[in-house]
Formats: sequence, structure tokens, C-alpha cells
Amino acid sequence: MYTIDIRMADRHHQLMKRTTLVLEEGCMDGVREIAHKESRQISEVVNELLAEGLARRIPRVAPPLELPVFSMGRPRVNLADRDALEQAMES
Repeated sequence: MYTIDIRMADRHHQLMKRTTLVLEEGCMDGVREIAHKESRQISEVVNELLAEGLARRIPRVAPPLELPVFSMGRPRVNLADRDALEQAMES
């Protein structure tokens, strides 16, 4: 197990927050390898990987279903007139 300290800038107050993570050896090796290959800081890589993982877990909201709309013209019967409606349905 590896313990790493990560400092993150707070967007609202321009302060640095410090977080300690305890990572398994395989995870830390992977993070170090990416950081080395891309010449980046470990904290940058960890932040990126966490953001990607969180994005995959957060359910995406499907866009609202839009059904087609058709003009049916003017009604042929007054729906409030029960007798007229019954007569139209029988004919």
C-alpha cells in the first residue's frame, strides 16, 4: 500500500486542499507509469483518473422523449355533449 498526498486548488476560494489517499501497489504503479510517460505530476494523473471513473458511474439522464404531433383538424363533435358523442361513435 502506498500513501500519497494530493493538493487541489479550490475553485471558489483559491485555496489549496490537501487529501491523503491510500492506494494499492498496482494502482500506484499504474499512476506512476502514466505520470512518467506523459511527464506529468502524480496528482494530475490521479485527478484525471478519478474524474473519468466518476463520469462512468454517474448515470446519464436520457433526453426527454419527443413524440410526433399531427394536426387532426377541428373536432367533428363536442366532446362535452354526451349524446352527440355517443351518436358519432355509433355511426
